[in-house]
Amino acid sequence: MNEIKKWIDNSRNAGKSWEALRYAGKESEQELMVFLKFAFEDMYWPKLTAKEWYQIVDKQRAEEERLERLIDAKGATVIHGSNENNLIKVPTDENSVWQCYRKLLLKDKGFSRDMVNVMEDANIKILRQLSRDTQESGAIKGLVIGNVQSGKTANMAALMAMAADTGWNMFVVLSGMMENLRVQTLGRLVQDLNSRNSNISWEAIDNPLPIDQHGRRLVDKNFREGSNIRYLAVCLKNAIRLKNLIGWLNSDKNNRENIRMLIIDDEADQASINTNKEVRTKINELILNLVNNRDAKGKSAVGSFQSVNYIGYTATPYANVLNEVPGKESLYPANFIATLSVSDEYFGPQQIFGYESDDEDSTSYPGLNMVRLIQNDEIEIVKDIQKGNEIKIPGSLINAIYWFIYGVAYMRFIHYRKPVSMLVHTSRLTNAHIQMGDAIRRFFNSLGEENIIAECKRIWEYETKVFSKMDFMNQYPTYSNMSGINDYPDFKELLPYIKELVAAGLTQLEINSDNNQRIYKTGIHLCIDNSDNNVDHSRLMYPESWEMPCDAPAFLVIGGNTLFRGLTLEGLVSTYFLRPAHCADTLMQMGRWFGYRKGYELIPRIWLSLQVRDQFRFMAEMDQKLRDEIKFMGEIGQNPSECGPKIMASPSTKFLEIVSKGKMQNAVGATYDFAGHTMETGVFTNNTRMLNNNLSLLSKFIESLGTPANDVDDNPYAENNKVWKNIPIDKIKGFLNDYNYSERLKGFNDLKVLIEWLDKVTDKGLLENWNVILAGKQHDNIIDKRNVTESISVNKINRTRRYEDRGDGIINIGVLRSFKDFLSDISIHKDDSMTLSAMRCIKSNMADLNILREKLNLSKAPQIVIYIIDKNSTPDRPTRYPLNANEDIVGFTINIPGIKRGNSTIQSLTINIKPKLVDAVD
Repeated sequence: MNEIKKWIDNSRNAGKSWEALRYAGKESEQELMVFLKFAFEDMYWPKLTAKEWYQIVDKQRAEEERLERLIDAKGATVIHGSNENNLIKVPTDENSVWQCYRKLLLKDKGFSRDMVNVMEDANIKILRQLSRDTQESGAIKGLVIGNVQSGKTANMAALMAMAADTGWNMFVVLSGMMENLRVQTLGRLVQDLNSRNSNISWEAIDNPLPIDQHGRRLVDKNFREGSNIRYLAVCLKNAIRLKNLIGWLNSDKNNRENIRMLIIDDEADQASINTNKEVRTKINELILNLVNNRDAKGKSAVGSFQSVNYIGYTATPYANVLNEVPGKESLYPANFIATLSVSDEYFGPQQIFGYESDDEDSTSYPGLNMVRLIQNDEIEIVKDIQKGNEIKIPGSLINAIYWFIYGVAYMRFIHYRKPVSMLVHTSRLTNAHIQMGDAIRRFFNSLGEENIIAECKRIWEYETKVFSKMDFMNQYPTYSNMSGINDYPDFKELLPYIKELVAAGLTQLEINSDNNQRIYKTGIHLCIDNSDNNVDHSRLMYPESWEMPCDAPAFLVIGGNTLFRGLTLEGLVSTYFLRPAHCADTLMQMGRWFGYRKGYELIPRIWLSLQVRDQFRFMAEMDQKLRDEIKFMGEIGQNPSECGPKIMASPSTKFLEIVSKGKMQNAVGATYDFAGHTMETGVFTNNTRMLNNNLSLLSKFIESLGTPANDVDDNPYAENNKVWKNIPIDKIKGFLNDYNYSERLKGFNDLKVLIEWLDKVTDKGLLENWNVILAGKQHDNIIDKRNVTESISVNKINRTRRYEDRGDGIINIGVLRSFKDFLSDISIHKDDSMTLSAMRCIKSNMADLNILREKLNLSKAPQIVIYIIDKNSTPDRPTRYPLNANEDIVGFTINIPGIKRGNSTIQSLTINIKPKLVDAVD
């Protein structure tokens, strides 16, 4: 049947409709039967009836439509400028590099067919942004935003495979700062792409020199049209290595002019960024020389490449879009920006730490209950250990180690045949790693086998209770491998594996002196991996496939900066992480626990400090909002060379900077723009005085507004609400200034900026007076009413905690607002069926709401919707927790209309990379 499906695929690629294919491109069923007879006799198809043919076509059509829906939901988003898409199509020749690599992904790499199909779609979209002739236009510059630990290398290889099939012949990967990872990347790419079935062969260009040995020179290579050889260089972001590569590429004019080059800058926000305003940093300068057809000294090269395409890859793109403005002397992605999605088997920041979407139609995640907090007193113990002043490790680290032992036993129980790891990352200081390693050795040496087994059982009983298979399914409802989740086995089933592991104890990698072969044992390999440690037997070195022992080898890894980027910790089941970061990009790259956990979904655990956990929760939201922003830019056709993506601001620089100041040079001085923005208080401090002050403030504020409006009496959305209209901004400012905000609340952390902005746009007539809505919920059984003033009362609402009460005095409810309350200030008569119908059709879409408000002449009227949350609110679903507030809570939502300037509408909080466009309302 494969030949039939291939024939249908080719027909679809040629533009045939499904209606035409019903009769195999013929006019009638009678002609179809003639074709099927011919196909049976001359094309060696099986003998088919018309009914069987219809079933095959219908099945393949259903699969194509399902894939289209999948790609629409999970496919890449690409925003691009004036460059036109080229007409490149997916290579279909089974001997093409892409088709060979595709088979490798499906057969040997563990990728599902859906994942590969989404990857294929994403990379053909990216490939269509590139150019095979840039001699007149100048280099193409783009950015691809991936996800930490999500198969980025596979996506890069997929793009290279497709590019190799369609004429590119020189590939340069700029790879980090560490030689061992560079060698690993080069070997892996050449091995994966150099299929013996492919009609194209790959040659590695390893550490080229300007004057090289015979056979290694540029002049010795075949870049002519029609050559079936492709060349790959993986180059460190090191000045000497880059100069050598540029010199090698500049050593032969004739070959240079035949080169179609694709430069992939892996971790493009690291080292490649210019961090100096006065004198350009050396690595950035050299990359620009390579991209702009110059030699290593910045002079014109001997000849022009036929084409140069530069693509930065990173999971943390903030510096790439905030640092430099578009131009020849910049790596800013002026031609295109693409985001890669991940499958619903990926564990990312949103899934692990939780994310509540503003859009009710989008997926929200309550967060997986696999995160454990390290208390402040234990943090002090860790600090003392690292100074050499403490012998005993804290209880939280002990629990993490016991869980690791359990996790290794579990992985061996399910016959997992790859390494299993634990990460201890508490400091960047190399001496601290040695002290921590010594402390862990003392801990193991002080315990007997029976004691360890008993403690492993204790941690097993606790962890399997607080995070069950059902909990996982509720907390990650879109996970695509639900049927394949293994539940926890009984502890007795794991006991033999635990005993074997404990009996072997801590160990180190051994090197056989006879053949220099590494020997892996059944115990736990304690590894210290940092920039100062060059001792092979104590560094992290996973076994190659031929070195793999029968049992999954165990690695307890203590490390620092070398673990930030590029290194995947295989089979990571236990993480003890105690190092906050000052910058969001650095912190996100530390997330070694992100990735795929197929087969052991319930096993990973992460121990973090409260500060680090809160930083990751913020970053989960920031990361998702950036992806949503790029998707929005793609939908409205914004050009990345004219408008930079907006990035969510941190609550404060004390909490977390987006990137270091040197990496956001053109974001300095950018102002906040709140037009089209919805802000709300979803985080509260559970302090009786603060909560009572807000209740008193609300009473005074409502009293000052006078009598509620009566022109909304027929509005069904205002049934439980009180509405005041045309309220001057000074009253709103007074309420905002006097409200007691939680210090953990994002959005209102710098109220002065918001107030100044509101004054400015109001003075210019861009915003008018406000509408105030005191919103209550209709209850089957009234929770309780709250008397706000002597004449005004409102039903309290029910809101619950996103996270279990950790005793930190913070209540996080996520989304406060109910979308229908934004409709409750609209005047409507009983017989106005058109307006009522339009209101009902909006559902929860803020863009549609703003369109309706514009039609009703409400486009300049900001709204503040105020709620009183019942202090005894109880959850209505298992992923929520009781509110347990000391007093009723006053919360509010602000909806600021989009402000029109000419034909464009300012949308949301923005940091604009173009200084001349920074002040959006001037």
